[in-house]
Amino acid sequence: MIRSGIITYIIIVLACLSPNLATSVHAQNWIYRYTHIENQKFHKGQTAKAEQHYLRLLKEAPNNSRAMFNLADAYLAKGDVRGADSLYNKVTQIETNPQVRSMAWHNRGYISQRAALQSREQEQQLLRTAIEQYKQALRLEPHSDRTRYNLALCQKQLKESTNNKQQNKQQQKQQQQQKNKQNEQQQQQQQQKKNNSNKQQDKQQTEQYMNLARQAERRALEKLKQHQPRQRSKDKNW
Repeated sequence: MIRSGIITYIIIVLACLSPNLATSVHAQNWIYRYTHIENQKFHKGQTAKAEQHYLRLLKEAPNNSRAMFNLADAYLAKGDVRGADSLYNKVTQIETNPQVRSMAWHNRGYISQRAALQSREQEQQLLRTAIEQYKQALRLEPHSDRTRYNLALCQKQLKESTNNKQQNKQQQKQQQQQKNKQNEQQQQQQQQKKNNSNKQQDKQQTEQYMNLARQAERRALEKLKQHQPRQRSKDKNW
């Protein structure tokens, strides 16, 4: 289990405003008040309503990376993993604050790590991706215990997955060798059985020929007996 989970840090959106909004104190007050409402709804579990507010805020300030981060949290809370990852990725590209960028990289690593547990086919690839994402987070915030823990766990999972895969390959190889041996034995038994059957047939055929030869010999002897030459008796003429 990934103990640390995601960093669900609801950021107060005051930076990275569009030029028109940034120069307006009224706009800043509106964004602060609106963000406060959004965050309250998010913490109360009203994810759908918070999402609507974050989207409205991004409509007014499309490049506001803090609003993107908060919206990504809302997406992740409702199970939209792809949408959340896409927004976290944008945050890593446009955010200037190292701590916020680190949190975005951490959450991307968490998403990849969780996905690896659900996909045996792509498990190792996703774990490697998660490891690189956690490393990116640590480069920006080296003292993050949660990121270090998840990185170590991810590396452990990758090692176990690799070992299990090698063991499975070895087991499959042994099973295939055993199967081949059994097939070879079966073929030998079938061949031996066939050979024995052929020998039995040859023996029976030979005995049949011998019987026929004996019968022919007896008939020939009987005919010879029937046609034995007879001795002619001499006439007495004295």
